[in-house]
Amino acid sequence: YDAVVITDHYSKWVMERNSIIKPQEFTEFFLEGYHKAYMYAQNHNCNIKILPGAEVSLLESPDDYLLYGADEEFFWQNPLLFKMPLKKLYKLCHKNGILLVQAHPFRAYCTPADAHFLDGAEVYNGNLRHNSNNNKARKWAVENGLIMTSGSDFHEEEDLARGGIITEENFNSVHELAQILKEGSYSIITS
Repeated sequence: YDAVVITDHYSKWVMERNSIIKPQEFTEFFLEGYHKAYMYAQNHNCNIKILPGAEVSLLESPDDYLLYGADEEFFWQNPLLFKMPLKKLYKLCHKNGILLVQAHPFRAYCTPADAHFLDGAEVYNGNLRHNSNNNKARKWAVENGLIMTSGSDFHEEEDLARGGIITEENFNSVHELAQILKEGSYSIITS
């Protein structure tokens, strides 16, 4: 791997579980995982790009949405994204050049969202502890003309390197990665 996007959970549940009250404190807490990974890579000469992202759980449903192209400034300027309805989050993302991708849309507790308010769908989720029905997700993404992504859904060591993309394109920022996804100049890792 040449890069990792840290898509930590961004939700009301995370905020409450960690006894966070102020929006700025939540943003700081949310970005902590990205900062730690970035500093580790820098301090250990890992030669791997560490990029910010998010897995947002909105209040209106149990579904999760991945943000690709969101930098730190976006999270500071737009606190508590989980309070937005999907349509409003979609408009905000587009205004800022960010891709909104539904994570694991065919897990048992999830429902595929209105594709008009999505850029993409996670068609391969490598988490071994969930049945993400990846084949259904791929079929749905193709039928709706959505960008297709793949991720490891890393929570445990066994999840390491179980998804992602392969691209010949060089990128150094979340914005450049989002452009690669938009252009479709990549292939999906499915194991």
